[in-house]
Amino acid sequence: MSTASTTIPFASLFRAECRKAADTRAARWLLAATVLLALAAEAVPLAFPRDVTQDRASFLTWAALGLTRLLPIALMLAMTAEWSQRTALATFTLEPRRGRVVAAKVLAGLTLSVIGGSIAFGIAQAAVAVARAGGRHPAGGWSWPELLGFTAFVLLTSGIGMAIGSALHNTGAAIVTYFALAAVTSLLLIPAVQSAGSWVDTGQAFGWMLTGQWSGHGPQIASCAAIWIVVPLAIGTIRTIRRDIH
Repeated sequence: MSTASTTIPFASLFRAECRKAADTRAARWLLAATVLLALAAEAVPLAFPRDVTQDRASFLTWAALGLTRLLPIALMLAMTAEWSQRTALATFTLEPRRGRVVAAKVLAGLTLSVIGGSIAFGIAQAAVAVARAGGRHPAGGWSWPELLGFTAFVLLTSGIGMAIGSALHNTGAAIVTYFALAAVTSLLLIPAVQSAGSWVDTGQAFGWMLTGQWSGHGPQIASCAAIWIVVPLAIGTIRTIRRDIH
C-alpha cells in the first residue's frame, strides 16, 4: 500500500485536536472559567461609569482582558497533552510526521480563540445593551482599527500560551513560565527603560493593539509577536520532531 493512501487527512487531525483541546475535565473547567471571567470583567464598566469610558470600545476591551486571563492556559494544556498525559507514542505512531500534528494543534487553538473572541464580542454587546437599559448612552459605532485590534489581541495572546507550551512540553513549567514572563516584562514599564521595553513587553505593545492604536506601533507589536510566539513555537516544533519517545 502506498504512503499517500495511508496518510491521515489534515482535516481529521484538526478535528481530533479540537476535540482533545476540550476533552479533559481541566480543559472544560478552564474554558468555562474563561467565559465567566469575560462576563465578570464587564462588571467594571457597568459598575463604575464615572471612572471607565462609556463606549463600545471600552466594553470590548474589558471583555478581551477577561477572556485572555485563562484562555492561553487552556491552550497550553492542549499543546502539552502528548507529553503530560503520555499519549505521544499513540499520537505519533498514528501520524509519524509530527510537524503536521503541531500545525493541527495550532490551528485548533486559533479556532478556539476565534470562538472565544466571538463570545466575548457578544458579551460586550450585551453589556452595552444593559448600560443603555439603565439610562446611559454609551458612544455607539465600531471602528475597524479597534475591531482588528481586538481580534489580533485575542489571537496573539492565545498564541503566546501555545508557543510556550509547545517549547516546554510540560504543563506546570509552561504555566509558571507564562506568568513569570508577564511579571518580568512588566518591569519594563519603568520610565527609564520604557522606550526599549516596548519592543519586548507584550503588555504595552499588545495594549496599543487592543485599543486600535496601530499608527507608529506596528514594529513594536511585530517584535513582541516574533519574540514570544514565532521563536518559541519554532523551538517547540523542532523539539517535538526530534524528541525521543520512551
